Amino acid sequence: MHLFKRKNTNHSSYFSTEAWKYFVRFFKGNYSMLTATSIGATLQALLIIPVLLLVKYIFDEVIPQKDPKMLLVIGLAIILIRLISAGLTLYLRKINIRVITEAIFRLRENISQRIYTFSRAFYTQEDLRVLHTRIVQDTERISAMSSNLATNLIPSILISIGLCIILYVFNWYLFLIILCFFPVIFFSNRYLGKITKKKVSAYHKSFEGYSKTTLFIMKFMDLIKIQSTEDLERQRQIDTMEDLKEKTSFRTYFFSVNGQVNTFLVGISGILVIVIGGTAVINESMSLGEFFAFYIAANHLQNNINIINTSFTAVVTGNESLKTLHEIVLNKETEPYNGNNRIDFTGNIQLESVTFKYTDKPILNGLSLRIDQGSKVAVIGANGAGKSTIINLILGFYAPQSGNITADGIAFSELDFQHFRKFIGVVSQHPPLIPGTIRENIVYGNDKATEKDIISVSRLALASEFIDEFPQGYDTQIGEDGVLLSGGERQKVALARALLRKPRLLILDEPTNHLDHVAVRMIIQNLDHIEYRPAILLISHDMEVVKSAEQIFILEKGRLNPYVNHES
Repeated sequence: MHLFKRKNTNHSSYFSTEAWKYFVRFFKGNYSMLTATSIGATLQALLIIPVLLLVKYIFDEVIPQKDPKMLLVIGLAIILIRLISAGLTLYLRKINIRVITEAIFRLRENISQRIYTFSRAFYTQEDLRVLHTRIVQDTERISAMSSNLATNLIPSILISIGLCIILYVFNWYLFLIILCFFPVIFFSNRYLGKITKKKVSAYHKSFEGYSKTTLFIMKFMDLIKIQSTEDLERQRQIDTMEDLKEKTSFRTYFFSVNGQVNTFLVGISGILVIVIGGTAVINESMSLGEFFAFYIAANHLQNNINIINTSFTAVVTGNESLKTLHEIVLNKETEPYNGNNRIDFTGNIQLESVTFKYTDKPILNGLSLRIDQGSKVAVIGANGAGKSTIINLILGFYAPQSGNITADGIAFSELDFQHFRKFIGVVSQHPPLIPGTIRENIVYGNDKATEKDIISVSRLALASEFIDEFPQGYDTQIGEDGVLLSGGERQKVALARALLRKPRLLILDEPTNHLDHVAVRMIIQNLDHIEYRPAILLISHDMEVVKSAEQIFILEKGRLNPYVNHES
């Protein structure tokens, strides 16, 4: 069984109770505010009552009496009520927007904090392009859903309930006719909603594929041109865009179908109100004022039902995004250590009988290694022997299946690794560089460094030699992932960055990948004269590189053996 096998996801359920519980907790502290706005929306619905009564009075009393002054007064009164209603709407929405944006901020903050806890195994097997799209796009969809819920859907539902009560009081017979259409609308929404959900899910996957393909092209343009795969990648992107076009069309079409079906059903009920209500007026069983008041209330109800239907599509989309994000948050592949002991690390590391495997086959098998403060230790071995795995274990990216690792005699399981790693400098085979200037890369993680410190570590790393040749010096832009620098220049910048933090343990992983032996020898000599004298772990397959080490080990078959032919 694969060590990092992921849990299967399941999108079959329409709503995930756990996902919604997770989301609702970000509104904590604002529950009373949301309750108040809901009550406010209900009170707003009640403002329709005086309007309806005034309309009834106009047609039943004022117009028959031919009183234009009273008609004008009542008209102004209705306008004033509408202004109050509009002002109340804006006030309630202002509150809702503030509550929602705060909740979305907390959600994004929680996800941001959560992704720092995921293990290296998670990131090595996850498609980061898709993960990026999901986090960015899905939080925005949840924001849109929340806005629709708070400012449209919930107020419209509350207003609709109030209008139903008002309509029942005005004329229970006509109201029952309208009520007969509610079950039809409900089951229509339920049936079309299931179809819409599938279309939304398919659209999300297609959009992720489009984002992934586009990012691939931008990131690997050099490889595409070197391999002459432009036509292949163009066709692949066209196929992805065709799929996205199809999925977008289906999703949008079913949104429209759902909206039109509901509009049609609501419209039929409105026509029946006109026909049956008009007949009642002709038969004098209902006054003209009562009919107009009822019709206005029914029309207002129809508008709110249309708002509910329109908001439904945003809720379906947001609900799918919420379930996706919740599955990411539930990921169990977190960092292997969660201790809280913050030690003043001096550089002593010990691995005792460590066994580690990614799959069923062990990479390291009972390996032991000791690095003392200020010492220089080298590990040589063939590619794939497990040299990089030793580094990953020391950095706490992985935990061994058996054996112990300690720092200054303290078990790794007890350490606060965010603090512990501040004492370690690493220069990897392919050092990651951030987009920006040389200076920004050197000071990354050490923003308070002085100009003197930057120049000093650059000289130790032999980086100042080429930096001083640039017209803009340390403020030279290096491009995406340092593409404007050579491999050796990249490693020198990375070494300067590692030295700036004055590490107690410095790890150099295959330094001759981009540096010649002379440069490596000069750098090692420079390191020997550092005042604080860090412990150094040299990882290489090249014996020439590690000659200066006090101890040299050969990594074979998962174990370390002393190099017996080392010349002192």
